Formats: sequence, C-alpha cells, structure tokens
Amino acid sequence: MSLSSEVFLLREDGEIDVLTGERDGRPDGMDLAGPESWRTAVWGSRSIRRIGARFLPALVSVHHGDVVAPDEIPAFLAEVALVRAHLTELARETRRPDRTVEQHADHIAGRLDRIEASARHARRLGGGLLIW
Repeated sequence: MSLSSEVFLLREDGEIDVLTGERDGRPDGMDLAGPESWRTAVWGSRSIRRIGARFLPALVSVHHGDVVAPDEIPAFLAEVALVRAHLTELARETRRPDRTVEQHADHIAGRLDRIEASARHARRLGGGLLIW
C-alpha cells in the first residue's frame, strides 16, 4: 500500500470534497507520497522531527491521514523546502540496508516532488491537501 496526497476543496458545509479522476486534473501517479512504511520510517521519523517539520510527522498520529488546510499550504510548502535542505541527512538516518544513501535520497526527493506538485495544485485551486 502507498501513501497518497489528494487535493480537496472545502464545501459550503465545511466538509471536504476530495478531487478524484478528471476533477483532480493531475497526471496519474502524481499523488504518490511514498510507501505506507514511510508514515513512520521517513515522514514520521525522529530525523524529520529534529529538523522542525510538523505537517509530515503528523501522519504518524492520525489513523488515515492528515489534512493541510488551504490556508496552511504556504507553510506546508516551506516545510517541503526545509526537508529538501536536509535531504542527505534524512536519507542517511532513514535508509534501508539494501539502498545507498544516494538512492534513498533520490527516492525521497521524487516523493517530495510529487507532494510539492500536489500542494501547488491545491493552492492554485484554493484547496487543501489530504495525505493518507
């Protein structure tokens, strides 16, 4: 199972409307946020918490994902930039034994690219992001 980053809009009643299929408007695969194991091993790791991330580590304490509200998207994008700035350190501390640090860093960077693209898409639509 994989984590995904879904764009949502707020309905008038305050509930979220997750955009799917053609309503989403993103190419297939752009929602992939990493393997399920990354919920704790990477996005919720001590390493990522130590650098000051708050949105991605929240994935650990929520049963099926976490919502980044529309007004939080700029702060979330700043967190993505923070994680990128510490990418090698994060990769070194969270890699599996069957990967090099460079391979793991590339894998994390690829998932960050997709998460960031999802957040930018949400911002263009005036929506938020659900990572689950």
